Amino acid sequence: MRVMLTGATGLTGFHTAVALMRAGHEPRCLVRSEEKLRRAFAEMPVPDFVVGDMTDPASVEKALTGCEAAVHAAGLVTIEARRGDEVMETNLRGTDLVVGGAIERGLRHVVYVSSLGAIFDPWGGKTRGDGPIVPASNPYSLSKARCEERVRALQDGGAPISIVYPSAIQGPDDPGLSEANQGMATLLKTVVPVTSGGYVVVDARDLAQALVALLDAGSVGRFIAAGHFLTWREQCDLLGELTGRSPRTLPLPGWLYRLLGRAGDLLRHAVSFDFPMTLEAMTFMTRFRPIASSPELSELGVGWRPTRGTYEDTLRWLLREGHLDPQLAPRLADPASG
Repeated sequence: MRVMLTGATGLTGFHTAVALMRAGHEPRCLVRSEEKLRRAFAEMPVPDFVVGDMTDPASVEKALTGCEAAVHAAGLVTIEARRGDEVMETNLRGTDLVVGGAIERGLRHVVYVSSLGAIFDPWGGKTRGDGPIVPASNPYSLSKARCEERVRALQDGGAPISIVYPSAIQGPDDPGLSEANQGMATLLKTVVPVTSGGYVVVDARDLAQALVALLDAGSVGRFIAAGHFLTWREQCDLLGELTGRSPRTLPLPGWLYRLLGRAGDLLRHAVSFDFPMTLEAMTFMTRFRPIASSPELSELGVGWRPTRGTYEDTLRWLLREGHLDPQLAPRLADPASG
């Protein structure tokens, strides 16, 4: 099956392209840079591609022509408040053109990669794939919520769409150095918060398998791909075990982190740079809890590898690509020392 794919030069899209090819499908990747695509696939066959932008109707039309299905895994990700309008316009237009365009052309199935943040209520009860969209405030989360509304409207109208809600996505072989992988390196360079809540992470390779499994099965619905949950203490301990160096920690109660986030929001209005601590981010960080992946994915044969393996593979990749100082991971940089 020929499958139009966005995001192939990002973490999720790259692994999805690989999974599609291994399953016998023919991905056609809509990419902005041929050079970046060729670098990403330097050690394997380069998939079919169209150079263009997901916000350009002609590019999307060309990429969709002749395809039987589509996977929309691209999106502009940033926490910069000054780019809020750009994020909203880019992600909404891309979703309308790719997902809406695929449905208009009668493609047999579309898989849309949303975000767990679109349906996770930090102050609510159980998180469900068919749960309501949660109000958001930062530019990226707000754009994902609006995109979610558009895709749900198509789905509710009978369109053959799978919506997938992944948690934080991590893994090796990340052509664009995603925010989550960059965040892992930043934690090791700075401090790991030790507080309430925790971190929910899914391996990009497992997520890719889930997307392809849904495509193959033609499953229509809303599916959570949450992977595994770690408390912040467990996160700190695991990073220490893998790297051979105990990370610095900042133990604070959740309410104090949220207060710092509120202060960060005020600071963002007073200065010209973006403070990474926002109330929304700190609320998620201190209120996240274990979330079950949709059982339908297990029924399709999708499994979630242990977080330890995901982290080790990711850390080794970060070291190999020069994104992590070897002194911050001596055990992995010099296996003999472990």
